[in-house]
Amino acid sequence: MGFISPVEAGMKDAKMMIRTAEGYDGKQMHQLTRDVIAEENGLIMTLADFTMTEEDQAVKNDWFIQHPDTLAIVALKNHFVIGILTIEPETFLKTCHRANLGLIVHKNYRSKGVGLALMKAAIQWAQHHERYEKIELEVLQSNKRAINLYNKLGFIEEGTIYKAIKNAPHSYDHLVRMSLFTDELENL
Repeated sequence: MGFISPVEAGMKDAKMMIRTAEGYDGKQMHQLTRDVIAEENGLIMTLADFTMTEEDQAVKNDWFIQHPDTLAIVALKNHFVIGILTIEPETFLKTCHRANLGLIVHKNYRSKGVGLALMKAAIQWAQHHERYEKIELEVLQSNKRAINLYNKLGFIEEGTIYKAIKNAPHSYDHLVRMSLFTDELENL
């Protein structure tokens, strides 16, 4: 089961709760995802690409809880979802030791410890999950704050996918592939 015990974590100016996402979080998670996509400066997805409904999100949350190799966790401040992190497995036998990580944080809570707290909780979960030896993610090269966070946690840059994102005619962003080997980490 993709589950973590709830934990209170500190932000720069307040406290937050990190816990496993539940079906009833679907509405808030859906709204946060839409809000972050609408910013058009941190994700590769556009609002036109985002077809998931609130109900779909709730069902996906329930599925994550039931699937032993997935994790969906949320950061909450005053009962509002301010961050989301997911881990999903590769599915082929020769790649199933790898986990794909996704992270979004509400714009008002970036650089305040939310992403760090979510990442630490997820890394600890993956370290104790016998399937995962490697956590992978992709991040826009222009997202320097996120890259700095990932480097701080021990992620290494594996390569760059040039002109991976087309923002407008003759305007591109590159994707940086990063990874972390769970067996090389000390406990966070």
